Amino acid sequence: MNIRKLRIKGYKSVADMTLQDVSPLLVFAGANGSGKSNIVDSLAFLGAVVKFGALQARTQFGGFSQIHCFKYRKDQRTTISFSMVLELAGSLYDYTISIHHLDKTPQISETLKVNNLLVIDRKLGSDTKVQLTEQAPLQILPDYPKDMTALMLLGQKSPLYAFLADIKVFRFDPLAAKMPSSSTTDTSALDAHGKNVASMLSVLQKDPDFREQVLDWLALIVPGLENVSTEQQRLDGSTVITFKEASTRNRFPAKLVSDGTIFVLCILTAVLSRAKKSGITIIEEPERGIHPTAISELVQLMRESASVEHPIFLTTHSESIIRSLETSELYFISKSDGKTLIQSAANANVDKAQIPLDTAWLSNLFDGGLPW
Repeated sequence: MNIRKLRIKGYKSVADMTLQDVSPLLVFAGANGSGKSNIVDSLAFLGAVVKFGALQARTQFGGFSQIHCFKYRKDQRTTISFSMVLELAGSLYDYTISIHHLDKTPQISETLKVNNLLVIDRKLGSDTKVQLTEQAPLQILPDYPKDMTALMLLGQKSPLYAFLADIKVFRFDPLAAKMPSSSTTDTSALDAHGKNVASMLSVLQKDPDFREQVLDWLALIVPGLENVSTEQQRLDGSTVITFKEASTRNRFPAKLVSDGTIFVLCILTAVLSRAKKSGITIIEEPERGIHPTAISELVQLMRESASVEHPIFLTTHSESIIRSLETSELYFISKSDGKTLIQSAANANVDKAQIPLDTAWLSNLFDGGLPW
């Protein structure tokens, strides 16, 4: 079962966008400036609101001036809304949340139904009502902070909270990823830019299954690469990544490998380390510096790792990625009058058995979302 519905309204250029029957692997393709990043950032903003509250989320994302939709006016301009219907852990969740008065003191309204039973009832200006335990009636919380989500009260025991609180956007920086990780680097999660990938690998490679998967995929994607491991430096305790090619005797440090190779390693670490967790993994432009043949293998890796509990979303303007997709996995993004528009490739009735998707895209058979 896919995510049945996802609607975003009022975030930057995303004035009003709805996705239906979302594939676990989903790709947003379009030109630079069309709003692909705004779509994925809106999801990250939602995750921050759910986890930290609207005030802190607004600060994290640069303040009201950086997140509001300038195409709206008056009250609409100061409200960002999300609604979704999805199936998690065998239950159907119907969740709607609006963050009001973002230019002043944010206030949240939200509604949650689980299997059509009301669990959260919170209207703007009214008391928060929430079912804190199963079978219990809705409890009124008159003094609950107006900028904090009621979903937060359910915590990790709620599959929906766990799903939304772990939305991560990765924009990998190969130069940063090649640098050693200090002895005090956080290894609880991969950094959004890949800065701590060395330390993450040093921990994750203790799992034989993870290590085998990384080596197998690297060998497939980067021909000639025989091994990758981490070493701790004696002088400062930092962790470095080292590689070995089949044709060489000695290992060499990450700073000597190509940007594409370290980029692939970051993607593998992100996807494989998060595949068994609940949440959305988002990777911006995963094609950078990678050979087209290797890109098709990466797409297959992400398709195999994606699930309803762990969707993987990508942004791209790469023909190689488009060529590797199914029409159900592909959405085209364009912009008109400052508003981001979205259209499903499946609606164009293009048969990829007759014409490759990238050829159809560049020939404008989808009537929009071109990469230029």
